[in-house]
Amino acid sequence: MRRNRLILISSFFVVFLVVSFILGYYMMNRSIKNRQAAEGEEIDQDNKTNIEIVREENRISPNTLIEERIHYKACSHLITNTYLADDEVVNLTRDEYETYLASNQPHLRLVAFSNVKVVLYGEKNHLCQEHYIVGEHNGYVAIYKIDEKGERVLFKSFTDYPISLLIELDQEKLREGIIVNSEEELSDILEDFIS
Repeated sequence: MRRNRLILISSFFVVFLVVSFILGYYMMNRSIKNRQAAEGEEIDQDNKTNIEIVREENRISPNTLIEERIHYKACSHLITNTYLADDEVVNLTRDEYETYLASNQPHLRLVAFSNVKVVLYGEKNHLCQEHYIVGEHNGYVAIYKIDEKGERVLFKSFTDYPISLLIELDQEKLREGIIVNSEEELSDILEDFIS
């Protein structure tokens, strides 16, 4: 008997709770509809308001990273340089930045654009700046570096080692220039010519 009473009371509370939840949901939904209608908002068939989404254009900020990827065809290296945006490109949109690139850096093309990071890609037909060339300067063994334009720039000339002391084949190699990929390789090649 006591058990039946407990079940009856528990059932009553559960039914009361469910009915009050449904009633509260219905009344809140109706209240929201009335408020929207009073404010003049349009209500579509799914009881949702039409919302216009405004999208801001991405612009380059002072904190935007510019990443330049340059592929050097002569050595097949891909060199990446990353730096913060210059003042002259801050606040440019994608279209404005493409116009800027076309007039100031035509060898680069835009790959990705956001206000966080801009990625540029370009190709050059010469060696990258990570190479050395062992060659000849005024009749002596010399080391050249590569500048940004792919030109040889004299780095060091060994005036104690004239190439005339070398065999004809080595002299010819030095006149043409021996491309070196690292400082380690440079040491090995110099050891062959100046020891």
